[in-house]
Amino acid sequence: MPKLSRRRSNDSPKESWRIFYGDVPVGWIGIRTGVPSNANQWGWKCGFYPGMEPEQHRDGSAPTFEQARRRFLSAWSQTLPTLDQAAFEGYRRSRAFGKWKYRMWNEGVKMPTQLASGKSKCFCGAEIDLTNAEDHIYSAHMDLQ
Repeated sequence: MPKLSRRRSNDSPKESWRIFYGDVPVGWIGIRTGVPSNANQWGWKCGFYPGMEPEQHRDGSAPTFEQARRRFLSAWSQTLPTLDQAAFEGYRRSRAFGKWKYRMWNEGVKMPTQLASGKSKCFCGAEIDLTNAEDHIYSAHMDLQ
């Protein structure tokens, strides 16, 4: 069973951490922006999409990083038992499709949906069409980084 890990986010000017369950980002802990100085400065979010429905997501605030971390862990310990492997696989499949799509665009390759024939070639050279593109992505490109 994967363990939680956290990685510092480079996307935020304030201290911010992304929380991962294996390879799936499942939450965030960080200093909130735009809050009054007398409000809780740390925020946390627990959830991911696709894979979890929006109403399953949880979030909150805390005065310190340690308290935000504890609150996140409490929420995660309640959330994890409600998830099955299909939830995580749904996220991975969506991530793989997105990376594949952007690589196709970056390499100037048209997707089958962009051509009248409905047929194209993947950037890897495989023949793809409207009926097999999805299967091709998930069998050949699930590990795109």
